[in-house]
Parts: sequence; structure tokens; C-alpha cells
Amino acid sequence: MATVDQIAERRDLVAEPDDANGWTDEKLGNLIDASDSLNAVASQVWGRKAATYATLVDVSESGSSRKLSDLHKNALAMGAFYASQGDGAAPVTDAPIVSRIRRGF
Repeated sequence: MATVDQIAERRDLVAEPDDANGWTDEKLGNLIDASDSLNAVASQVWGRKAATYATLVDVSESGSSRKLSDLHKNALAMGAFYASQGDGAAPVTDAPIVSRIRRGF
């Protein structure tokens, strides 16, 4: 069972100081319990955050602009960073995962 300290540390690493964005203590605790690595949990959370940012677009209007696509790029970079910490975390990339479907006739 995830400790309060483990959950608090993950919150710091994934920039989620409270559960306002849906990252409750229970949700983080379940990810920690299901993982062998706390860095893998941080990588997973950043990957999931990147998925929510994937639909954001850059906006330019009235002389101002916002590059919301940077959120996606930066979340992927954070996920890759924690995945590379040498504790077995799977890397997070923006490359699609392709599976071959075989059908027997």
C-alpha cells in the first residue's frame, strides 16, 4: 500500500499539488501499488497528461499567441525523463504503437 510520503513525492514530480485535475491520492496510490518503480509511476502520469494535451492547438489572435502544443511536447519530455531513470520504466514517446492483426481463415 502506497504511503502518504510516496504519494506526496509523486505529486511533486508530476506537478499535481492537489486533486483538482483528477489525480486523487487514491488514483496515485493505485498506480504506485501496481508498479515496481516510483519513477515508472511519474512516467505513466506524464504520459497520461500528454494524452490530454494532445488535442490542444496553438492559438494566435488579436496580436497575442499561445503555444498550447508545447504542453504536449513538454509532458512527453517529462515522461521520457522519468522513464530513463534506470528502474525499468517504459519510455513514453509520441510514436504510435502498431500491432499486426492476424486472422486465421
